[in-house]
Amino acid sequence: MPHALPIWYVTSKLFSTKKKKKKKKKKSEMRPMKMRNGDKVGSHDPQSLADVQNLWNQWEIHCLIVASFALQVFLFSTAGLRLRSSSRVVGVLLWLGYMSADSVAVFVLGHLSVHTAGGHQLLLFWAPFVLLHLGGQDTITAFSMQDNALWMRHLLGFASQLAVAVFVVSKSPWPDRRLLAAMLLMFLSACIKYGERIYCLATANPERLMKEFLRGFEDRIRSIKEMQAIAREGLGSYLSSRTFTEVSLNPAMDIMSTDILPNYDWSVSRDVFSDLYSKQIDPSTPQYRRNAYFFAEDRLWVCYQRLYTKAVFRLSPAGALLHLLGFLSTSAAMALFFMAGKSGYGGADVAVSTVLLVGAVTLEATSFVMSMFSREDLWRHPLCCSGKLPVIHCVFFITCGTCADSLRRRWRRPQWSKTLTQYSIIQRSVKRASGSSMVPRWVVERLSPSASGVERIPVADDLKHLVVKKLLDDKMMATDFTSSRGEVALGRRWADQQPPESLSLSEKVLSESVKEVDFPTSVLIWHIATDIRFFTDAAGEASADRTIISRQLSGYIMYLIFKCGVMLSSNSKFLLRKAGDEITALVKAGRRDDRDEQHDGSSSRGKKAKGIAMAVQHLVGSPLFAQARSSDTVPANPSTADILGDPVLPRAFRVAESLAGVPEADRWGLIVDVWLEMLYYIAPRCGAAFHREHLSTGGEFITHVLVVMYTIGPLGYHPSLLKFGPH
Repeated sequence: MPHALPIWYVTSKLFSTKKKKKKKKKKSEMRPMKMRNGDKVGSHDPQSLADVQNLWNQWEIHCLIVASFALQVFLFSTAGLRLRSSSRVVGVLLWLGYMSADSVAVFVLGHLSVHTAGGHQLLLFWAPFVLLHLGGQDTITAFSMQDNALWMRHLLGFASQLAVAVFVVSKSPWPDRRLLAAMLLMFLSACIKYGERIYCLATANPERLMKEFLRGFEDRIRSIKEMQAIAREGLGSYLSSRTFTEVSLNPAMDIMSTDILPNYDWSVSRDVFSDLYSKQIDPSTPQYRRNAYFFAEDRLWVCYQRLYTKAVFRLSPAGALLHLLGFLSTSAAMALFFMAGKSGYGGADVAVSTVLLVGAVTLEATSFVMSMFSREDLWRHPLCCSGKLPVIHCVFFITCGTCADSLRRRWRRPQWSKTLTQYSIIQRSVKRASGSSMVPRWVVERLSPSASGVERIPVADDLKHLVVKKLLDDKMMATDFTSSRGEVALGRRWADQQPPESLSLSEKVLSESVKEVDFPTSVLIWHIATDIRFFTDAAGEASADRTIISRQLSGYIMYLIFKCGVMLSSNSKFLLRKAGDEITALVKAGRRDDRDEQHDGSSSRGKKAKGIAMAVQHLVGSPLFAQARSSDTVPANPSTADILGDPVLPRAFRVAESLAGVPEADRWGLIVDVWLEMLYYIAPRCGAAFHREHLSTGGEFITHVLVVMYTIGPLGYHPSLLKFGPH
């Protein structure tokens, strides 16, 4: 059957015909040279090019619509990986798939009007599938929060693309009524799918989240007062309280909605009582600490589903009804298509239509099963438990919630990447000092994150347990250490020496390093000092764990500030660059004096640690370190010009030497306490945008720490106030 050719192709054929007539007159003058094998120099086969062009014109729209469907399958099956992976490769592939899916679908919709002649009228049946693909998959509605903020742009696109699709399908007479009915049902399913995506984008934009938080703020304050009154009355009275049914206190969603005030007395989520305290677990046990992080992971998982997927909306009554309606309409369309007469259409068109229909039904059925057998946490989420349909909710919970609970106990998938990103200024300077490649440095750092001093390590259980243990410490809870950058840990050490004049030189140096400079500068100074002490001390077995944890916290907070930009200023960037140049110069000078550097066959991680250790030896052996060590004065109240104008390393050297004066049994306990206070200090100050952004790229440990702080730490209630039963 004839095919409808594009206008540009017909025009090019007309012009080529005119040119051929003119060239016939000069045919004798342009005889090609004959070769020995009979070939002609300069000859070409125009018929073969025309065949290729005709083949592409014939199968172009088929390839594009199949590619659009393949992208939807790819997004549906792999979108959940970004919740559990912080790999750049995974992020880039998902970004390319997300961006290409909409572009290819719009391109297909624009070209459908060209292929409408003769037997290709079945191609018009594909227009609703393009809208269905533009509606996206349930596993991903937005790639980042910017997509949620631009939900009105998606709404305008839906209106324009729906108009184009209606125009396309109106060009066919649709002689088979069953095929017409199937097309209308697919339009209904596509509009539901696209409308759900726009609704999820609109309800997850930052402005909407802030409005919801402020709208329920008065109820939250009232609930806090009620909790304070009934927390001592027992579990039964708390379960019967209206707070348990009327107010949602999800700490993770509050963190994603607004920048939390560091010193505000927030309430405890209702799930804390059921998940953490109902079994009367002693907060000092490791099981309690693990449950605290499990609770944080579950709450953040719900936040991810709310911000970047359709899962939470699917479990609402309206969302479940629309999902069921879309599934039934797509299934009915497939049945009508198979019953319709297809004798007048091409075999390829019928095959592609069958693939699109079967694929759409399969994706909808899989999504429906996933939502039905979703985590039990979502079934208990306040957005889903409206309380207006208790019978229906009870049936759903008994059938699906029980299955979900059993699956959850047997197979618990990780809800985040569980990695801790490290950034070492000394490691970066070592790479710069040894780098002699002709490739630009910024290219090397892009291709190899380790060249920029960044690496990822797994989060150790010892670190997580120590964070919760310090949060529940009575002495720490008695102080406002969320506003402390290490002053509480240092002040506790010389608590008996109240007058500042009674402090020794080393104590003054340590105190000035956390008080007299801004927070990023203080972190930079303590980071260098911690590395110096780590590679120069012979830590005992008792302090080995705290030694490793101190260095891990040091590298992680450096990453948060100088790589993620948390609390970062232009002055801090300048000091980081200055410190890097100073370290690089000292390392190069030390290597010129040390010609016996040997290379062994150790692993890359071992070589990296050895390189940093040798760099620390060069720093310690430099005259600048000896000068800072012999200094017996401390700059009092330095100005900003003094801080920016003076070298950075002497300050770090003085802190490292002051820490060497602390007894070895207490040294690393003091260092880890200072870094923990810095962690508690920076957690509420990262901002909601930071936590939302990194929630879709594998998650950050600081976000989990903030949820725990929000729940049981200084931003919530001490566990002693949450014991059930009389006091």
